[in-house]
Amino acid sequence: MGRRVLPRQIAKNGNNAMNVLILGAGQVGRTVLESLAADFNMNVTMVDIDPHALTEVRAMHSCSTVLGHASSPDVLREAGIDDCDAIVAVTASDEVNLVACQVALTLHDTPMRIARIRNLAYLGDQHAELFSTGGIPVDEPISPELTVVNHLRNLVEYQGAVYIAEFADAQVIMTCTRMQPESELLGLPAVEFAKANGNRAHLVGLLRDNKVVQSLGDATIADGDLAFILGQKHAMQELSRDLSGIFKPYRQIVIGGGGHIGMRLAKDVHELSPRRNIKIIEADPARAEQLAGELASSVDLTVLSGDASSEDFLRANDVNDSDLYCAVTNNDLVNVVSSLTAKRLNVRTVFTLVQRVNYLESLVQAGIEIPISPQQTTANIIQRLVREKTLSVFRHLALFNLDLIELRVQGNAETSRVVGKRPSHLKLPKGTHLLCVIRGANTESGGEPLEIYPIHADPDVRLEEGDRAVFITEGSEATTKAEQLFRAKAFKLF
Repeated sequence: MGRRVLPRQIAKNGNNAMNVLILGAGQVGRTVLESLAADFNMNVTMVDIDPHALTEVRAMHSCSTVLGHASSPDVLREAGIDDCDAIVAVTASDEVNLVACQVALTLHDTPMRIARIRNLAYLGDQHAELFSTGGIPVDEPISPELTVVNHLRNLVEYQGAVYIAEFADAQVIMTCTRMQPESELLGLPAVEFAKANGNRAHLVGLLRDNKVVQSLGDATIADGDLAFILGQKHAMQELSRDLSGIFKPYRQIVIGGGGHIGMRLAKDVHELSPRRNIKIIEADPARAEQLAGELASSVDLTVLSGDASSEDFLRANDVNDSDLYCAVTNNDLVNVVSSLTAKRLNVRTVFTLVQRVNYLESLVQAGIEIPISPQQTTANIIQRLVREKTLSVFRHLALFNLDLIELRVQGNAETSRVVGKRPSHLKLPKGTHLLCVIRGANTESGGEPLEIYPIHADPDVRLEEGDRAVFITEGSEATTKAEQLFRAKAFKLF
């Protein structure tokens, strides 16, 4: 079975489309493909050794496919690597991903090479030179485990948030916060939000009944709303918990699963202020003993050997007294069962790791409010890297089929369709919602003071080169069209 080739696309500006080669038709590869395939400026080819997986891919997306081993020079050549602008290696094998990137650079000088790396030994500080100049030719090694740990750590730090995104080179934090019945913000007009918190944070969007509130200037905050709250990092750390209505900080945390994710999460959370009491539940007695030895210096940490999905075990070890339960084993069933059990034991907040993206909505309906997908978090990073020339932040909110994106304003009045215009004068594509404009830079590096202009409060702000525009977009097609709008006319991807 050879290559299934579609006609080569030409971008509307007359330039050839960007050619992206995705190696691996698993969950991550398909999630990346779903976004890129909606962009008419992208030609995407997928390579995999499983013919059934490729058949499923072709049934859902207009893309080329090649059957074969992703690290084979002949297979890569058949897939069109000679004209490839970016290679995204996300097969199940680290070694295949690394060899494919080596072939891409050595034989074809591929400009961008991204690889998923699962073995953390490759990414240790002692091996940093592996990916430095002259080492393994991967521009961006991405670890799903480290990505998940960072995501979970942020959820603990910015308590009350369901999603978290960083904007303006991580100077600005957005928390997507579910309004609780106890929140003092209920009934507050959206336009008075900033004044109510001393202008430390801005309400820039609301999601109600899974739909974006169109006219924020006329809206009041209601129980159950998902509020998109934006502020500088130091302010959001303090405000996040109180804004949601969850006033009690996470003090007692139980982590179900003592693998790499559980161990690293325990270490990271233990460093946060205020200090938390942490328990890890590990099914394997030998691994539990090993963890106890490695984490002995953490005085507020206990390692328990037992079955995290057993209600009797959880009760016997006082999980019902904890504020947060994190299910992070490598078994979806154990994670789901233990999370549901924790909810029955009145643990207020539960984080649940699930490998299958299509489980997320069902889990929320079952009462698990914050499911975490390693595949989705990894795919978010990859999609942002592939499109990084204009799109500097990308976070897909899988539960709502929405994207949070940050687009750079580039060019001048002659080369840009947005420079100098007010938001109300932009011809925004259907399904795109401009939330705010961020202007300025880190004053420590000599830039102008950073300013946030919520669109509902500052409708007359004019876009300037260097601004960051933050959007909610309804699906991949809307994201692509918004990105196209912000590209300068003379801009080339590579």
